[in-house]
Amino acid sequence: MIVGRTRGKAVAQQAIGCQGRRLLLAALGALLFGSTDSPAFARNAYTQDARSCDLDQRTRLSDLCPNGFGLPHYGGTDAMIARNPNIAGMIVQAAHEYGVDSRLALAVSAHEGAMSACAGSPTGVQGPLQLTIATGRGYGMDRGLLADNIRGGMLTLRDAVRSCGGSSNIRCLADRYNGSTEAERRAWTNGVGQRLDGLRQPGQQVPDACNGQPQCIMGPGDFPGTQLPVASSPPLPSPTDVVVGPGEV
Repeated sequence: MIVGRTRGKAVAQQAIGCQGRRLLLAALGALLFGSTDSPAFARNAYTQDARSCDLDQRTRLSDLCPNGFGLPHYGGTDAMIARNPNIAGMIVQAAHEYGVDSRLALAVSAHEGAMSACAGSPTGVQGPLQLTIATGRGYGMDRGLLADNIRGGMLTLRDAVRSCGGSSNIRCLADRYNGSTEAERRAWTNGVGQRLDGLRQPGQQVPDACNGQPQCIMGPGDFPGTQLPVASSPPLPSPTDVVVGPGEV
C-alpha cells in the first residue's frame, strides 16, 4: 500500500530480516526475471494466520513471523480466507467498525498482502494491509501490531472511499490507497476489481466478523502442516460419568 510505495523489482526482493543468502537470491532473481510472478519467487510463500480472532489482541507481526517478511503466496481469494481465517475475520470486523464494505476490505487485503501477517517488502510495507510506519502513525496506530495494521489500513480505506464518493470507483481508490506509479495503480485497480467482483458473485460467502471471539475457525494458516484429529463416533459411556435425568439440570 500506501502513498509513495513502489512495487515492481523492489517488491520482488526478499523480506526484511532475512539473511544475506536469501537477499542475494532475491536480488539476482529481480535482475533475471524482473517480475514477482516468476517461479523463482512463487516458492517463497510467506503465510501466517493470527493465533486468535480477536481484534483487540496486541500480537506483534514479528511474533507471528519469526522467519521475517516477504512475498506471500497469492492464489484465489477463497484460498487466502481458508489459509488465514482469523485474519479474514478480523478484517471483516474492522470493516464493520469503520463502515467499510467488508467485501472491498477483503479484496484490498487479498491484493495487497494475501491476508498474510508476514507479507512485506524492502520498501517498508508490512502486514495484511501493507501499512507503512508513517501511515499507521497518522492514524495513531502501530503498524507492527497485527490489530493496528488492520485498523490502520481500514481507516485509510475508509478515507479513500469518502474521498472518492463511494466504493464503486476502484481507480480512484487506487490513487488514494496505493499512490504509486501509473502502471502500479492500474494493476491495483484490476487486481482489487477482479477480487471484489468474485466476492460479489451470488452465493459467495464472506467470513463472519470476529466480534472479540478468542478463537474463530482454524485453517492451515493456524497450524501449518498439521491436521487436527476428529472423532468418527462419540466415546462410549464411562463408569465415572455422572448421569443426569430429564428435569434435573
